[in-house]
Amino acid sequence: MSYVIPDLIQKGDGGAESKSLEIVLIKATDIVSEPARDAGKVTMTGTYVVASDAYWTKLQVTNSKTSLPLTGEGDEDNISISTLPEFSYPGQTLEIEELLANYTGEGIVLGVKIGKCGSGDSYYKMYGSKCAPLTLIPEGTNNNESAMYLLKFQQFTKTKEIPGRYTGTFTFATPTVVPADTTEIDVSNGPGEYQLTENTQVTQITTLENAVAGEVYTLIGSGGSIPASIVDDGTFILNLANGWGGIENATITFTAMMGGSGNMRFIEKTRT
Repeated sequence: MSYVIPDLIQKGDGGAESKSLEIVLIKATDIVSEPARDAGKVTMTGTYVVASDAYWTKLQVTNSKTSLPLTGEGDEDNISISTLPEFSYPGQTLEIEELLANYTGEGIVLGVKIGKCGSGDSYYKMYGSKCAPLTLIPEGTNNNESAMYLLKFQQFTKTKEIPGRYTGTFTFATPTVVPADTTEIDVSNGPGEYQLTENTQVTQITTLENAVAGEVYTLIGSGGSIPASIVDDGTFILNLANGWGGIENATITFTAMMGGSGNMRFIEKTRT
């Protein structure tokens, strides 16, 4: 059945969206595969897969100065879209200048967290892709009033896609390491990746401790002779009835949701 465009009979909320202080970015050449989009052409399903030695970079910006314009242009039969996100970074530290030096001249994909931060309504708005990456055009100010960098991005390769909505996780340089034989995994470090460790005994993961409703967590398998397992038991809601085994580099991603009984439940989003 083809996608049915819904009626929009209620006025939208035109107020400014809440935007996170933190953005994430990566070189487009470091992405192995990108999430597909569902029939509505906006919601992204699955996760980003990056090269084994590649990671997303986190950057904290001044969120009140974040601008996320979108431009459509062309003739009536060939409309194309380009995006021009802009971010302000206070100060001119060595770290930001090294980031500029390493990303300038590269194709880039970046994400901005939008919505009620920490709730189930949050998502990342993703800009750029492997086929139509962004290009960084930095500007700097250093005078008697202030020192800062303005990070302007331009999408020279036009596309038919508007920025996607992504609720998966990102691969960062230091996933949290989970001790061997852990059955209740502490996710107090927040959403992101948790690397399992080879077990010394049969280990069934029973819950994610300190999870926050709406946040997304990814477990990375350790392999070994006794990999950890997860079963569909009401706490974990899995897509496959035969459960999940933490073989080496296998991943499974969950969204934490509060159940009707007041207990946290973990809904599988995707696995690789």
